[in-house]
Amino acid sequence: MRWQTMLKAEDVRLKATTGEIISVIRISAHPEKRREFFLTISSLLDSIKREEGCRDCRFYEEAGDHDSFLLVGEWNTGADYYRHASSEQFAVLQGALKVLSQQKHLDFRLLSRIDGIEPFATLQT
Repeated sequence: MRWQTMLKAEDVRLKATTGEIISVIRISAHPEKRREFFLTISSLLDSIKREEGCRDCRFYEEAGDHDSFLLVGEWNTGADYYRHASSEQFAVLQGALKVLSQQKHLDFRLLSRIDGIEPFATLQT
C-alpha cells in the first residue's frame, strides 16, 4: 500500500516530530462488503483510542456516498503515530483495507502543525 512506502521513507523525520500529527484515510469500500468493512473498522476504534499518544480517532461516512468513509486519527507526536503504525491494530486496519476496500480509491494523508499559524487561530475565537 502507498503509505507503507511513505512511512519507511519518513521514519526518522516522523519519529522526531514533536507537534500533533493528524492521519486521514479516505476509503471507498466495496459496496457488497460495506457492512463488514464498517463493523471491522468500528471494532478497532476503542483499542486505537487507548493507544499511547492517541488524542482521538473518529470514523465518518461521507455524505452522499454511503460506500466512502474517512478515518481520522489525532496523535500527540510523530513518535506516537509511528508506534501506532507499527501496532497490531494498524496491521488489522491494513488487512481490512486490502480485502474490503477499493484500492484505487484509497487516499492517505499525514498532517502536522505549521509554525506561524497562531495568528489565524486567534481569529477563530
